[in-house]
Amino acid sequence: MNDIRENLLLSGRTVVVAGATGGIGEGMTRTLLRQGATVVATGRTEERLAGLAAYAKDAGPGTLITHAVDVGDPDSESVRAQLSGYGELDGAVITVGDWGSPERTGILDTSTTEWQSMIASNLTSHFHALRALTPLLSRDGALVHLSGFSAEIPYPFSALVGATNAAKKSLVSSLTAELDGAGPRVYELIIGPIRTRPRAAIGADSPGWFSAEDLGRHAGRLIVGDSPHTAAPLQYLITRAHGIRTTPPK
Repeated sequence: MNDIRENLLLSGRTVVVAGATGGIGEGMTRTLLRQGATVVATGRTEERLAGLAAYAKDAGPGTLITHAVDVGDPDSESVRAQLSGYGELDGAVITVGDWGSPERTGILDTSTTEWQSMIASNLTSHFHALRALTPLLSRDGALVHLSGFSAEIPYPFSALVGATNAAKKSLVSSLTAELDGAGPRVYELIIGPIRTRPRAAIGADSPGWFSAEDLGRHAGRLIVGDSPHTAAPLQYLITRAHGIRTTPPK
């Protein structure tokens, strides 16, 4: 896609990015702005949203609006009321997540408290976000939800992340089936390790990974329906070598 087309792709469209202050969220936000979107970037703190605004100030022709709101709050009606002032949405991106404790803990050594905390932060919050944002989308709009590849493979000593990712995948797939073409298109993107600014800062980077900006470009094309993968609700973006797939790579 050339630069001119990217700058015009989302012109006149409004997209909410939930989790916009995270490493993936900020990269996707910048790309959606370059594509010309009005991006409503949500996060839980004004401080981090201010940092995002500074980082994205020269991103492109789109307009950035920051809004401090927790889309994972159980009061979905309140969340919708706070975001309804932006009108009917053309797109929503949900890129929130919890990778759990950096300590590697086996299933048999995981406490009930740790289990309940992960379920709340990495599954229940997504249920609330889906419930809050989906009704705000136009019928022709699209919701793009991200989950990790641990949804597909065993994840020894980080099983809680894998279990919640698998449950999120099922939740989003069920939402697609329930809407059955009568509502916005819903996409579940199963992703591998992603190149982000925070990861690069600690030396965790590889040219073989997709970048957060790559995800933003792909999400923009899904939102407008300008992608060869528009008809596929489940997609895998694991590595650049694998490309964009509709079945998990081996």
